[in-house]
Amino acid sequence: MQNKQVIIVGGGAAGLFAADALSNSHEVIILEKQSTIGRKLLVAGQGGLNITNDCRETELQGKYTPEGWMNKFLIDFGPSEFRKWLSDLGIPTFVGSSGKVFPEKGITANDVLNKIKRRLEEKSVRILTGHTFTGFDSKGNITVIHGNNEVILNTSRLILALGGASWPVTGSDGKWKNILESAGVSVKPFQSSNCGINLQWPEAIIRNHAGKPLKNIQITAGNFSIKGEALITEYGLEGNAIYAVIPEVRTCLNKGLKASVHIDFKPSNSIEQLLKNFIGHNTSRDYIKSLNLDSVQMAILKAFTTKEEFLNPEKFIGKMKDLEIHADSLRPVEEAISVVGGIELDEINEDLSLKKFPWITVIGEMIDWDAPTGGFLLQGCFSMANYAAKKVC
Repeated sequence: MQNKQVIIVGGGAAGLFAADALSNSHEVIILEKQSTIGRKLLVAGQGGLNITNDCRETELQGKYTPEGWMNKFLIDFGPSEFRKWLSDLGIPTFVGSSGKVFPEKGITANDVLNKIKRRLEEKSVRILTGHTFTGFDSKGNITVIHGNNEVILNTSRLILALGGASWPVTGSDGKWKNILESAGVSVKPFQSSNCGINLQWPEAIIRNHAGKPLKNIQITAGNFSIKGEALITEYGLEGNAIYAVIPEVRTCLNKGLKASVHIDFKPSNSIEQLLKNFIGHNTSRDYIKSLNLDSVQMAILKAFTTKEEFLNPEKFIGKMKDLEIHADSLRPVEEAISVVGGIELDEINEDLSLKKFPWITVIGEMIDWDAPTGGFLLQGCFSMANYAAKKVC
């Protein structure tokens, strides 16, 4: 016998998982404003759905900020539990590079979404698309627009899984912020995370090298460093190595300080080793040949070194090991893979319900937390949804 009805607003990753967990003991209705559910999951899966990460518990917990806030959710339902859940759905997974977990080859994001939908249908979860959450009436009932009609729904339990403001084409446009703020809930402004940076390239770099990768480099911002790749764009730099240092860059920009990234083009070699290997004079050809630089690396180094630095091998190699490039700003929220900002943590109870409205639970990206790419964002949403569902009475 089922308990009370639960309405979930938002048919993204967090909302869908919460619906599955709750449907064992509750009547569940999902309201989704788009014409289909799971659109952000499909966008994330273009080129391969990195659905979680297989790193160890302590390392996993360290990927999330604020420090420690996500721990209890991850301990209760981590990557191994999630992979089992997927396996039970008929979605086997494998561990790729850097611990990234993907559905086995041949299984697309659309296949994953269809299996989730089929499971929810089998468990009698009602999915109502084209229903936009607009707020609350004077009696506390939720109001929804469907077509040209306003619908008033009464429920004793409401779960909001409305997403942040990244990739608004998928439906997560952050417009719910005004609704909650008008109800007295504090919501921080959204800011870009896991995004590119804007910087001033010389015209020759844009003309000749936009769209080309910088491989096997190390990026440092503040006290954080990471090895990986970056992509040169007309506006600046993109890529996994850049995404990882965005929190440091954003902190500096927010404080009005100079924000920079430092590039080490040869992270596996010391300055002493590179000087020892250098043979020749101080021409571009000598540097490329002796230091194993490619044309893209060479072009950037030339663009950001003075004539004096270029003509002095020791100074040039010093720049090659630590080239500072100033970041003017971050790419807009609409382009970011994820955002920070959203509902302030002080507004939320231990069970993820709102302190001002204990019958409303909030999950997913609409809360002010952050994580890098690599499967951590989705895992955070699934872990929160599982925890919240267990707390719903």
